[in-house]
Amino acid sequence: MARLEIEGLCKGWDFPVIDELSFAVEEGEFFVIIGPSGIGKTTLLRLIAGLETPDRGRVLVGGRDLTRLPPYRRRVAMTFESYALYPHKTVYENIASPLRARRESQAVIEQRVTEIARLLRIDQLLNRRPGEVSGGQKQRTALGRTLVADPEVFLLDEPISHLDAKIRHELRTQFHTLEELRRVATVYVTHDYAEALSLGDRIGVMGNGGRLVQTGAPHDLFERPANLFVAEHLGQPTINVIPTRLTNEDQALVLQAEGGALRFRVPEPQRARLEARNTAEVTLGLRPQHIRPADELANGVTIDARVDIFEALGSTGIMLAEAGGVKLTALTDPERHFAHGEAVALSVDDRAFHYFDPASGRNLME
Repeated sequence: MARLEIEGLCKGWDFPVIDELSFAVEEGEFFVIIGPSGIGKTTLLRLIAGLETPDRGRVLVGGRDLTRLPPYRRRVAMTFESYALYPHKTVYENIASPLRARRESQAVIEQRVTEIARLLRIDQLLNRRPGEVSGGQKQRTALGRTLVADPEVFLLDEPISHLDAKIRHELRTQFHTLEELRRVATVYVTHDYAEALSLGDRIGVMGNGGRLVQTGAPHDLFERPANLFVAEHLGQPTINVIPTRLTNEDQALVLQAEGGALRFRVPEPQRARLEARNTAEVTLGLRPQHIRPADELANGVTIDARVDIFEALGSTGIMLAEAGGVKLTALTDPERHFAHGEAVALSVDDRAFHYFDPASGRNLME
């Protein structure tokens, strides 16, 4: 098997969809690209698969330049968000189609289709047509058609985003355990941060202009986002964003939100870094899991707030509250209940503050 390399890939001139994009995916690596809809993720996969031609740049697999080769001459298999199954063919025939296109023998086709169908737990459905199976089973069929081709690169285009939560969880589990996916370079694109954090050996966050804003291990990107864009696209509920001004008070550096009622002292480990930046304004990022009712989070900074909305969602509670004129999202124990307008003391973990430049959005601690 082989390493996938993308070198200076460009698509579109006046309004670039992909712009000077370069990255590599190692053999056996599961690389997840996350970003909002319409930002160029599917176009990137189509360029790698050969379904579109780049204006500039190269696609290499195992050191071999595939950029100008047609799709059928690349050992690259792609699973589409829309399934793209043949409605008049059975599940068996859909899975077998890449092998038939390669003129494999019937014995090889039978062996591979049966093996893949058993792995995906659809071996009892092989005689049915796509219209006779569920959405999750359709997606397993589409995945089976990708796996059976025995490619050098797998491309997965938001394959489970439109399925219900239970089936998404089941398929994420299969992505973890399918050895076929872990033997080759795999590129998986999604706009769902939970999929990205769950599946990725590495994550690339795609931003406007068709470039990767930051790449790295899931934990590193979540804990140390390079900029506000990355922070806002990894985490649910999304990170709280508070414009603040820096002031010096009583030999302390203080973050003060508009109106002055919400204030936080900058912890000493970060103070010197912020002072060295010589900036008067800072965008403060607070993840909801670092804001909780005061009796649930010890050693935090306590602030007074008033509840706007509270939702108990089974595994957690989500509170939207107002503190000093600032709207904050906090997490709570799901067994608790808070009424609209109720006064509540919230504890904020100041060790988990993120500091961003208001103009560029870059992380001031990086």
